[in-house]
Amino acid sequence: MSTPVQLKDSQSETIQLLEQLKLPDGFATSGGGVKQPLKPSYGKLSKHRFSRVHPGEDFKWPALIVTLKESGGNGESFIAIPALRSRLGSLASPKVLRLAVDNAGTPRLVGVPIIDPNGRPNSWNDSLVKAVQIAESQWVRIESNNAAAQYEVIVAKEDLGAPQWPNQSMQELVLACFDGKIIQSVDHPVIRDLEGRL
Repeated sequence: MSTPVQLKDSQSETIQLLEQLKLPDGFATSGGGVKQPLKPSYGKLSKHRFSRVHPGEDFKWPALIVTLKESGGNGESFIAIPALRSRLGSLASPKVLRLAVDNAGTPRLVGVPIIDPNGRPNSWNDSLVKAVQIAESQWVRIESNNAAAQYEVIVAKEDLGAPQWPNQSMQELVLACFDGKIIQSVDHPVIRDLEGRL
């Protein structure tokens, strides 16, 4: 039979200190302030994380989007007032901004192309529209298939739970996403650059 180990006073004090330093269960979620909403990004549905798209009409926002792409990059995106479309030329694309969240709750505004029924078919745009429609009710991610010139839609094998939608209105989300990236005047630097003005 073993005898209990006798602790010296200093060891006993160290153990008490360690117990005081230990975080209690649930500490990470127990507060210490109020979480501020995440700023949404702009882009497509993720190829790495599964996402859902809000089905509500209040979370559909038609807009003129300008994306400046450098070779090989995603580019920088702006939102522009429709009256400036002629000044922006082919850089401006009409899209419907849709609210999406990934399975970590990160918000994103997805620019869904507005399909012109009289225009040329575009399988990239058609497949993105399809992916967004599926994402209204199921968790999806997309991957580019360059050989087929379209996005492949991958549906999650299991239910990843209810999406964690942000509390902001669509107007607030659009303003947060495009903060400092709103083209509302012919003197905006993007238009000045396009027209070769200083």
